[in-house]
Amino acid sequence: MANLNVKFKKILEDLEENIQNKEDLEYIKTQIFNLYNLFFDEMNKIEEKAVSRMEAIACRQSSIQEKVENLENKIKSMEKELYIDEECDFSITCPYCNNEFVVDSEEIKDEVQCPECNNIIELDWGDECDRA
Repeated sequence: MANLNVKFKKILEDLEENIQNKEDLEYIKTQIFNLYNLFFDEMNKIEEKAVSRMEAIACRQSSIQEKVENLENKIKSMEKELYIDEECDFSITCPYCNNEFVVDSEEIKDEVQCPECNNIIELDWGDECDRA
C-alpha cells in the first residue's frame, strides 16, 4: 500500500512538471485524486465482503467441527456397546482334575484342553452366543 502512495505522489509531481497551465493542472489533479478515492472505496468494499465471507466460512466450519465431534462421540459409544473387549480372558475349572486355568477368548472354540491333565473339556455356551 505504501508503494502505491509513493507512485501516486510521483505521478502528481510528474504532472506538475509537465503541465504549465495551473487551472488544467488543478483540474487533472482533482480528477486523478477522485479516481484514486473511488479505487480505494471499491477496494474497501471488496475487503469488507471478503472478511464477511471468511467469518461466515469460519462459523460454518465451527458448526461442522462440532457435528463431527458429536458423531465421533456417538461412534465411540456404539463401539463400547457393540464390541466385546478383545482381550477378554475366561477362567475355566477342569471337571476332571479341578485345575483352574485362564484361556484367552480368541483361543476358545467349542472345546479346550486342560494344561494339567490334558483332558479335553467341552464348552457349552448355551444360547448366549453362537461360536463357529
